[in-house]
Amino acid sequence: MAVSLFKPLYDLLLPRKRRWTARYWRWLLVGGDTLIFLFTLSYALFLVSIDRPQFPIVHNPASFAWNPFFWEAQGCLAWLVALHHVRPYAQLYMLSYRRGALAIFCVLGAMLACWLLFLSLFFQGDVFASLSILLPFAFILLPIFGLWRACYASLLKLFLFQPLTVVVGASTVSDAVLNELCRSEKCGLTILGYVDEYICADHDRFSWPVLGGSVILRDLIASGLVDLLVVSPECYGDLVFYPVLMEAQAQGVQIFSLADFYECMAGKCFLLQDSDVWKLVKQVYRYRMPLAYQCWRRALDLCFGVVGLTLLLCLLPLFALFICLDSPGPVFYCQERMGHYGRCFRMLKFRSMRVNAELYGEAWASLHDSRVTRVGRILRATHLDELPQVLNILRGEMSLIGPRPERPMFVSQLEQALPVFHCRLTAKPGLTGWAQVKMPYASSYEDAAVKLQYDLYYIQHQSFTLDVSILLQTVVEVLWCSGR
Repeated sequence: MAVSLFKPLYDLLLPRKRRWTARYWRWLLVGGDTLIFLFTLSYALFLVSIDRPQFPIVHNPASFAWNPFFWEAQGCLAWLVALHHVRPYAQLYMLSYRRGALAIFCVLGAMLACWLLFLSLFFQGDVFASLSILLPFAFILLPIFGLWRACYASLLKLFLFQPLTVVVGASTVSDAVLNELCRSEKCGLTILGYVDEYICADHDRFSWPVLGGSVILRDLIASGLVDLLVVSPECYGDLVFYPVLMEAQAQGVQIFSLADFYECMAGKCFLLQDSDVWKLVKQVYRYRMPLAYQCWRRALDLCFGVVGLTLLLCLLPLFALFICLDSPGPVFYCQERMGHYGRCFRMLKFRSMRVNAELYGEAWASLHDSRVTRVGRILRATHLDELPQVLNILRGEMSLIGPRPERPMFVSQLEQALPVFHCRLTAKPGLTGWAQVKMPYASSYEDAAVKLQYDLYYIQHQSFTLDVSILLQTVVEVLWCSGR
């Protein structure tokens, strides 16, 4: 009955012989990226070779290195190395246009850095010769890639090309998750409904219709009306749907568990089922950062620490004068925080509240907190009150990116309300983080629970791409003075 209702509509709007599966869209994306890269590389080398005296590619033009295939092979090798480390075509990026575009631009940045290293080694440190090849390529590639990715994302946002989604297993949990995701403006999915072998009497309480069971699902897949399947937790071990899911995967249909789908779409951890909580605990404590990523994080902390310390020394006299004139008291505020694996340390900040602000006990900071001074309000809006924490970063107590450190008293209270709160202590605390750029300061235990979901997502998916995204969003927040 359900198929007879839905099939004529989608046969009219989406002729199945013309409709591509997610696999074909992925091939289109990979093929488009590769063709643009090769075309731009060949064109840039052609421009460079027009005038050899101006762009001395090699010191001996008669050598084998003047062959353009040598340079194309070198550029392709750098491209493959960058693709291997960033993995921009993983499922995590395929469901999000912004994350996918950011991932491919991180690949381009890593590729340019890798190729610059190759060229510097070949030219024995001749920077001009290396940049004579690299700069024309970068100036041509970046705008073309941006235009191509924008066209691809715009095409997928059209109704006729939105992924048709079916949820395996109807439950209040899956319905609540889908409603939360659909309230987001970034959701570009068309949800057809649920399939479930055991249709309850009150199925009208769900936001989408229950289409039927495994037979209906098999017919929908055979008709080409399903691009994406989301499997609810109660159906993980259901043997009735197992053969149908295998058939769907063979036909190129993307299959996600509800937890993975929620994480990819919302960018935060799924904590609605006890089984997922224990799975999360195991993953967090077994996670080991790759060596290349550890080197990137340490280099980022050291570079920011040195630059931040220089900036702190330059601004310290001016800030000290304004803080003391506005509110008598010390310039810095030192507070005990709980860091990596529960180790406590003294975190530094510019004082933004009046002296004895917590005379009657510790309390959450609110949106319009009366304890904040006039200068402190400006410092908190621009996040400049956090600048002295570069000293904590240089001492190794903090990192540039990571979960914000909490006070020991709040940690003990939050662990009682949120048993998995201790998992965030497995990462070194940061000056900025995924939770900080996704939502403002926590002013209640409910806010802390949501920020915990973002922090755990970051701990599970730490990567170069995610770090770059956090840094870019942090810069925007500082420029727009969105702190409080």
